Amino acid sequence: MTPAPLIALIDGPLAADTPGLAGRADICDVHPRAAGSPAALHASCMAAAIRANAPDAQILGISIFPGRLSTTPATAAKALHRAAESEAVIVHCSFGHAGASPLLAAAAAAVLRSGKLLVASAPARGTPVCPAGCDGVFSVQGDARCGAGQWSLLNLPAARFGACPGGPGSPVRGASLAAAHFTGLLARANAEGGVGEMLQTPSFTGRERIGTGGPHAA
Repeated sequence: MTPAPLIALIDGPLAADTPGLAGRADICDVHPRAAGSPAALHASCMAAAIRANAPDAQILGISIFPGRLSTTPATAAKALHRAAESEAVIVHCSFGHAGASPLLAAAAAAVLRSGKLLVASAPARGTPVCPAGCDGVFSVQGDARCGAGQWSLLNLPAARFGACPGGPGSPVRGASLAAAHFTGLLARANAEGGVGEMLQTPSFTGRERIGTGGPHAA
């Protein structure tokens, strides 16, 4: 049997009792009251969404948000290099830098050179962000057509893939959660030896279009 995949989650600080937590590395100085912060909530939601599709996945938490959901390209790049050196098979980034960042681009390339899969969230509108816009990265945005176990092939300028953005009651919604759901799907496929097969069978193809009849495939 293939061992449970290890996923490097670059995000806020994860609590010690987070299901599947295999370890935590703090790249930033975490705020003393970070446990109740937006960053901690965001990270816990990402971990839960990943394990919704890959319940056996192990998580290596790499903290870049000290409490607020804000960091620097240098800190994010350092985290990516840390992930590249880890035993993780997938690196997850539910964040993006709006401008061109040679530091982040080089760090993303290091992750890919290490043989890992790199997933990053991308906005539904606007220009591509880094690292989602880097070559070889699985760029994911929210697609309301998708349930938690589904994904779409969009091939849009800012995002190649779509996934479930969460429901009305979700504390975190949008591209961040969609990317986490997609990471979980990749992790499950990797454990079953079929990432290539998974990528051949999207639930939807073409961009999401929402009208009076609801979302449907283009």
